[in-house]
Amino acid sequence: MDVFVVEDSAVMRQRVVAALEELPGVRVVGWADREGPAIKAVEDLLPDLVVLDLWLAEGNGLAVLEAVKRLTAPPRVAVLTNHPSLPYRRRCAELGAEHFFDKADGLDSLLDVCRSVVAGRATVQS
Repeated sequence: MDVFVVEDSAVMRQRVVAALEELPGVRVVGWADREGPAIKAVEDLLPDLVVLDLWLAEGNGLAVLEAVKRLTAPPRVAVLTNHPSLPYRRRCAELGAEHFFDKADGLDSLLDVCRSVVAGRATVQS
């Protein structure tokens, strides 16, 4: 499974990428820290999953989510954010995010979803 990471914090991005790369069957194909480059890369790379932060160095994750979900074959999107409030959860679900995790305690759940997808099991909604 090819994964693209959209995260503006270098420390968090390194943590997420390292954790994903340890999973058998998962390959991180790239990352971006800004809205425009994230959208362009997802359009070009067509990953299976986008791990998406909501607050970016330039732009925001909601715009990225909206753009990638308009693709002919949109990837799954898992939001991983420090802003897990209900309004954000609802808006992300409306825009098509399949998963929503709080950065404080959601990385393990994100990894579980990746394992399930790689194993061919139905995705777990969060």
